[in-house]
Parts: sequence; structure tokens; C-alpha cells
Amino acid sequence: MRQIIFILALFYSISIAQAQKSNESLISAFKIEPNDLELSRLAQPTQYFDKIGPRAGLMGYESGTFEMWVWPWKPLRNFELQFILGTSTQPILAKDIVRSISVTPEVTTLTYTYESFTVKEHIFIPRDEPGAIILLDVHTTTPLSIIPGFIPVMQPMWPAGIGGQFSYWDDDVNGYIISEGQWRAIVICGSPAGQQMAAPPAHMFADNPSQFKIDVKPGETEGKFIPIVIAGAVPDTTTWKMKTDSVKSTYKRLWKNAEKYYHENYDYYQNLRNSTMQITTPDKEINLAYEWGKVALDNLMIKNPRLGYGMVAGFGLSGGGARPGFGWYFGGDAFINVLTMNSVGMFKQSRDALAFTQKWQRQDNFPIRKKNPTAPPVDIGKMAHELSQSDGICDWWNDYHYGYNHADTSPWYLVAMGDYVRTSGDTTFLRESWKSVKMAYEWCLSKDSDGDGLMDLKGAGLGALEFGKLVAIYADVYTCGVFVQGIKEMKYMAELVGDSLMAAQAEAQFKKAQPRLEKLFWLEKEGFYAYGATEKCEQVREKTPWSGVAMMFGLLREERSAKSIEAFNSADLCTDWGVRSLSNKSELFDPTNYNYGAVWPFISSFFNTAQFKHHYALSGYQILQANIKHVFDHALGVVPEVFSGELNEKLGEGYHHQGFSTTGYMLPLVRGLLGLEVDGKLGSFIFSPHLPPNWKEIEIKYIKIGTSKINIDMNNAVVPKGYKIYVEHDRTNEILGKLSPAFPLGTEIDDSSIVTNQDIHAISLIDFQYSDVYGSPLLRSIAIALPDSHLLIGQRNSGLKFISQRIEGNRLIFIVEGLSGESYTVNVRDRDIERIDFEKGIIGATIQLPESLLDRSRFQFLRPMKITFDKKPKQEFVRKEIVITLK
Repeated sequence: MRQIIFILALFYSISIAQAQKSNESLISAFKIEPNDLELSRLAQPTQYFDKIGPRAGLMGYESGTFEMWVWPWKPLRNFELQFILGTSTQPILAKDIVRSISVTPEVTTLTYTYESFTVKEHIFIPRDEPGAIILLDVHTTTPLSIIPGFIPVMQPMWPAGIGGQFSYWDDDVNGYIISEGQWRAIVICGSPAGQQMAAPPAHMFADNPSQFKIDVKPGETEGKFIPIVIAGAVPDTTTWKMKTDSVKSTYKRLWKNAEKYYHENYDYYQNLRNSTMQITTPDKEINLAYEWGKVALDNLMIKNPRLGYGMVAGFGLSGGGARPGFGWYFGGDAFINVLTMNSVGMFKQSRDALAFTQKWQRQDNFPIRKKNPTAPPVDIGKMAHELSQSDGICDWWNDYHYGYNHADTSPWYLVAMGDYVRTSGDTTFLRESWKSVKMAYEWCLSKDSDGDGLMDLKGAGLGALEFGKLVAIYADVYTCGVFVQGIKEMKYMAELVGDSLMAAQAEAQFKKAQPRLEKLFWLEKEGFYAYGATEKCEQVREKTPWSGVAMMFGLLREERSAKSIEAFNSADLCTDWGVRSLSNKSELFDPTNYNYGAVWPFISSFFNTAQFKHHYALSGYQILQANIKHVFDHALGVVPEVFSGELNEKLGEGYHHQGFSTTGYMLPLVRGLLGLEVDGKLGSFIFSPHLPPNWKEIEIKYIKIGTSKINIDMNNAVVPKGYKIYVEHDRTNEILGKLSPAFPLGTEIDDSSIVTNQDIHAISLIDFQYSDVYGSPLLRSIAIALPDSHLLIGQRNSGLKFISQRIEGNRLIFIVEGLSGESYTVNVRDRDIERIDFEKGIIGATIQLPESLLDRSRFQFLRPMKITFDKKPKQEFVRKEIVITLK
């Protein structure tokens, strides 16, 4: 009897110990905070997602499969979950039962459901830790085994390579330790609740996944999270080796403090949102895309243990390779993205990105070592095009030729520096950087081999294109446009630092270069700017949008810029999902070719902004809408690198999260549609919006102007007819401002105004220290309101294209393109219809008249206008005029 009692007591104590151990390996569940930036949908198992932090990144598919990076190392790939019920031996794959995905800046949640269990997988990367935290929220009605598995690789980022990798199970952490022969990288993947399932072979990786098991009983995890952690460490900066104890400390710290790290993430992204400019428009997709754009760009700021803190170009899956998209440092990409970050007030990120690139500016014998000590200096001052995160593991600069192979990077540096100083007012950084800026400028000047004032590609490197028939030309309009703007910025910066000699040189250079830019690239017969020119000044007459850079900066003649934009607004370049890099009428056109016909959101950074700057708001809004759709129709919250020129589909070679693709809609949104530009040095701003006529009101908050901040609220539906702009000022300093909202041609404005070829702008110049309201009564003209875009994946180019508009006397004329035999519907505001002279009719379209022209309270009530194109034997895009006679 005593023996039976002893045995029962022993079993009881063992079960109690096991229960205590189980509870110790779980953490208390905590609330996942609601976030109005949440993007969610039914999971698409083959669609990309990522979670990125400064020290680590996780990239995968919505199936739940992912690869892990602890910069610059890739310790594992093909991480995935399986589930086994009770005593069954048949695994249920997570990818087969994934139901939904929910994404916020701080955490991504995948939900898996089966008839007897639901598992929510919360995934996040701590802000300043080299690892990832996965929290499983499990509810099951039957005993359940969760089987995480992965393939260990421990591979440095391309192009470095190593050998001697291995892994083993460590009972101290209940996880696999993954490393390589020199211990330069150690990563642990496991769970405090995990149990070993197999022993990997010594000194090598197994062919099969490394797996561990987590057993869950019904009710055991209620109010608990099961933690899974992937953890590395920061290497010793003398030996560049890691210690296993340091990695174990990180591992334990992450799972034991998961709630703290989650809230740090949440607070960080809330601060990113609230400490930078915020916008509220009637279009919820634009509002969401704008905030996600800030997150996407901020996620590009990476802290490499050897190289420092800088901006990479983008992310994507490397699969069996070692290139995580463009997850290494690209100077040109950073400089282009700096324009957007300046526009939204992300000045710290801009400064950090710029400062990082200065470290790798070419010097004599650095970072490329001379093969002969007596050899003359080469390319001193040139800015680096790209730098792999694996530099130090390999000799990037001396063993590979990619580092300085682009010509456009250095003039972009001048543009980005000038733009940063102007928008932020940070002249301290300019003075610290002046030597670097001068060196880059002098390098650019040295590449003007024919003395015409413009940079040549000859001997300088690549410009707009990287391969193909057009890559060997002497000069392209894109690189030359960036250089001319760089000269302009050089004069501005030289004046700020008091370098009068450099300011005078830049002024003289600009006076020489700008007219040459105009003369070299204008095609009189075609009516647009050429792509490039040969050394004999023979123009490359291909139709491309690359001149959008120079037009965006206002470097080209206004009337010629207008003609070019009208030519480029046509369907041979503009698709329903973005702008092609080359007209589909060109002999070189290939819709899946990266350089010769694909749609790049990146190109919209310039061309779309130029559309708004030159007042082509209808066509500009169409392209802006197209690019914003990409924030939601592929990976949630980010934009892919490149799309087919024939179908609305991402190209297979294009990576999933590309920084300059985010800039492709963010820059034209802020500097184009909203028309907002800030001068933090002068303490001034310009607000020149081109708003859709059905937008009643917009709010822009936390606009930084030097040490001051303002808010702008524009009401576009004041009764009686008119508009009002309310500017709220924190009263820190006196602010100078120019308010210049755009209205349709034919609008009559009581106050001062400027008429352009496409619209009319009210003008108010303000000099104030307090909040104030500005506005004017209007006699409005006819305004076209575009319907919401319903773009489908795989769709061909078929939408209506607005080419231009003009007014002749009392006749308002729109030029449009559409497919022959098709009908399209746009809208006009109900209250504007009283301006139409119906006795003279409408040519080219029909409008259904409202029952009453007297009700003016329904600002957003829109009246459909139908546009029909005649049939042709072959369906193709054709043009027509719509003529509306005004009273």
C-alpha cells in the first residue's frame, strides 16, 4: 500500500513539475493594440510579406514561410509551421490552412484555422535587437503538436561566400544553434517550450529541415503566448567574432521581454507617424498609402555591425541565393528617397542616409586601393553606387567592379544635399559636409569632356539604363537633368557657407548648362524631349519619360515641357498601372524588359511630379492613383520594383519591396497633388494644391518649417461659392507663405490669380505670426472628377486617358484618348452644370441633366458624363475632343 502511495506521489510531483516547466516556457498574453493603419485580407499564400528592423529582417510569403536575416547574415530559410493532432502522424501544413493576414507597422499576424484549433502567429522585429520574435496564440480542443522547421544556411549576403557551417541542438535554450567555422555569426532558433526532434549531423547541415516540437493540451495556452525566437548578437568589433553566451543572452532577453519589445515597436511607429507630416484627404486609400510610405522608407534604414547605419534600396526573397532583394546600400536610391523624406519631415533619416554615403566617397587609395602606389588618382570625389552589406567578409571594393559604376549617383548627391538643407534648415550639416560636396561637384565637372556644360556618360559610368542598345550613348536627358539641378543646388549651398568662388563658378556653369540641356535634347518635329544624344550630337529619338526629371525641377522651357507632357500622357507610355520606360510603338519595346518597356513606379517620382508641376492635374491624378493601388494589391504596405509594360502584373525579376517605388507615389503626392514645398532656412512655404473637384476638404498637420510648425486645412466647398484655407501656426517664428490653389480653366476668381495653359491659380502671399484664414469667392468652371480606379491584377491597358485641356473664348476643350468602340464615364459636379450653355450643346460627350439646378448644398453629388469612341476594325487607342461651351 505504501509503495502504491509512493508511486502516485512520484507521478503527481512529476506532473506538477512538468506543468510548472510548461508555464515557465510560456509568457502571459498581452493586448495587440488596435491600429487604424491595419491592412488585412484573406491570405494569398504566394504573396510576399516582410518585417524589417535596423538589425534584422524577415522576408517570406503569406503562407507563413519565410527566410531570416541578421544583417548581414542569412542564418535560415524556409521556416514554416506544421501541426499534428493527438496521436496522428499526418502533418497539417500551415500553408494549407492559412486564412488571413493582418499587417500593422509594428506586427504582422497570420491566422491558421482547422476544425479543432486556431493559431494566430504574431511576428515582429525588435527595434534595436538582432533577432525576431514570434508569438503563437493557440486555442485547441484536442492535444496538438506544433512543429516549427527550417533549413539552416548561415550564409553572408551576396557576393561573399564561406564554408564550414554547422548546427546543433542546445538543451539550455531549447533551440538550434547555427554557426560557421570561424564563429563570425551565431544564431539561435528555438522556443523555451520546444523539444528536440532530430540530431543534425556534426560539422555540416542536414538535407532535411531542422525541426522542433511544441506540445499543447486543450486549455493549456489560454491567456498565454508560446514564444519562438530567432536571435543573433552584435559581434566583437576587434575580432568580428561572436560568443555563444552573448547570443544566448539575446535569445532569452527577447522571449522573456516580448511584451516590452512589442510596445517599443508600437511606440516607435506611433512617434514616426505623429512627429512627421500627416495628411487627411477624402480618399482613405491615399491616407493609408501615405502613412505606409513613411514606414516603408523608414524600414530601409539598416544598422550593419561593420559598416554603420544607412539606407538600403529594398527587400525581397533570396531563396537559395544570398541577395535579399536590394537589401544593401545604394547611393542613388538613397538620394532619390531623401527627396521624399524631406517632403514629409523625416529629416533625421535623411541626414543619416546622406552621412552614410559620405563615408564611401572615393578618395585617393580609398576605398579602392591602388595597384601601383605611384598611379595617379582616379575618380576622386565620386559617390558610391552600391555597397554590399557583406563588405568586410569579402573585399567588396577591390574584388568587385560594381561600387562606382553609375554616373548619376554623384549629381543626385548634390541634389539631395541641397534639398535637405533647404527643407530642414540644417546648415550645420552642410558645413560639416562641404568638403565632400565640393569633391562630388568637381568630379561631375571633370566628366564634361566636350566643354558644353553638361556631364557626359563617357568615362563617367551608367545613367538611366544599365544594358541594351541605348546604354552606350554619350549623354542621356535623365543624367544631364540631374546634373543641371545639381549645379543649381551647388550655387545655393555655396552661398549658404560663404564660398563665393564656388557660388560664382556654379552660377556661370548653370548659365552654360541649362541652355545646352534645352538645345541638345529638344525634338522639334516630335514635340518632346529626346532620351539621349551621341557624341556627334545625334539625338536618340526614342519616346521615354526620362526628361521628367528636368521638367520636375523646372529646368526646361515651359511651353516645351507642356508639349512633352501632352505627348507622354498618351496610352503608348501611360498605362492604367503606371508609366512605361519606353513607348510601346518603339522597335525596342519589350513589355517584360527591365529597361525597354516595363512599368517602373520609380519613373513616376519624376514624371508624375512634373505632370502636377506643369498643371496637368487630371492625367497626373490618374498616374498617382495607379501607383497608390500597388500599395495594396501585392505585398501589403510596400510597392514592387517593376511591372510588365503590357499587363498589370509584377515582373518575376522585380523585387517585392523597393524604396524608390514608394517614392514613386509619395513625391508626386506631396510636391505634386498637394503642391507643398517648405524652406526651413528661410522660414517659408508654398501651398499650391491641384485637388480633385470632388474633394471637399483636406488637412495637413505638423508641417515643419525650421523650428516652427504649421497646420493647413483647406475647405473647397465654402457656401456661398468659394474656398477657404486655414493656416494654424505655433507662433515660434514669423512665417512667409504663398497660397496658390488650382481651379479649372474658366473659373472667375475675385482676388489675384495666375492663368496657366491647364488651370487657374488663386494667389495669396502671407507674412504672419498668428493663425489666419484666407480665401476668395469663385465663379466656378466645369471640373472633371475622375471615378475611383478599379484596377485588376493582369488587366491590360484600357482606361480613358486625359491628355490636356484648353479654353478658347467661352469654349472649354478637353483632349482625351480611349479604346475605339468603348464608352467611359467621368463626372462633373452638379452645381457646376449651370455654367454650361446647353443651347450650344456639348460636343463629344453627353451629360444627364439634374432635375434641378438650384440645389447647391450637395457638394459631392456628381453628374455622369459619358464619352464614347467610334468603332474601328482594329481596337486601338484613339483621340477625340470634348467641347463644352460656357455661359
